[in-house]
Amino acid sequence: MNINDILKNEQIAGILKKTGISEKQVNSVVNSALSSISKKSKENPKQAASLLSENENTEEDNAYSNLIETDFVQNLIKKVGLSESTANQVKTVMPQIIKQVSTNVNSKAKKKGNGLEDIISTVFSGFSENSTSKSGGKNNSIVNSITGFIGGFFKK
Repeated sequence: MNINDILKNEQIAGILKKTGISEKQVNSVVNSALSSISKKSKENPKQAASLLSENENTEEDNAYSNLIETDFVQNLIKKVGLSESTANQVKTVMPQIIKQVSTNVNSKAKKKGNGLEDIISTVFSGFSENSTSKSGGKNNSIVNSITGFIGGFFKK
């Protein structure tokens, strides 16, 4: 999945625009969202599979989603440099990003015939927030790192 796929979602783009995120910050915000999903998915793949499944979310899923949002807000403050107030406004985009990731993961799970948990584990295996780009710079683009590890999983 790349940033353009996410930003094609009018709800996501609209929320980011309303919060006053600059065009320069949009990539960092989406990178932070995907990083938070990846990090939490690696910590608890079974709960991530439940959250990202097509089934209605359980109370546990909602609590897990809140953990992802908390991590997202912390990333926005520490790595993107947003104020706490702005970061809390921006976090309202996370449910839409999770929904979009869920749709893509479920589509790939159906095509591959693997269980959703296996797909999620494969998708996020090897992902590191401290990935080094070919040019030697850290985090040149987390989305590019994810794309490298995911391969074709999130392509439509």
